[in-house]
Amino acid sequence: MTVPTVSPACVDATEVDSRHKFVVALKAKLPPGVAANAASHLCLGLAAKAATEQPELLRKMSFLAFSDADSGSHAPISGLSLVVLEGRPAWVRRLRDQADAAGLLYTDFTAEMTGDTYAEQLDRMKTTPEQALDYYGVAVFGQRDVLDPLTKKFSLLH
Repeated sequence: MTVPTVSPACVDATEVDSRHKFVVALKAKLPPGVAANAASHLCLGLAAKAATEQPELLRKMSFLAFSDADSGSHAPISGLSLVVLEGRPAWVRRLRDQADAAGLLYTDFTAEMTGDTYAEQLDRMKTTPEQALDYYGVAVFGQRDVLDPLTKKFSLLH
């Protein structure tokens, strides 16, 4: 049996700061596979952005080392809420702008980042003005009392 190692990003369960949460807000009516792809890219990007730009937020993200009855490790998984919402395209864009203005940690994902190869996606992004981007979603991490008012118009993804 191997002894599970705990990621340095993990905190003790007593340190979970439930004043924070994750929000993924997606454009309504995306096909399920597109929505799952966008949400996955958004969450990966959010964690990478925290690690590289704001590493002090990693502890606030409350990653835990979940252990099973056989001493297997299932880490790191955050102990915080991660809600996946959907809403009008204009709301997704507005949330991105509000997160930026508030200095919150966020990532966005657009239609221009899909299809073809990553090189073609990069080229497509370089030739598309921001106002013409088709936002599929935004992921944001922050305090509940700041995020909740920004996302009140959105519905839970169903």
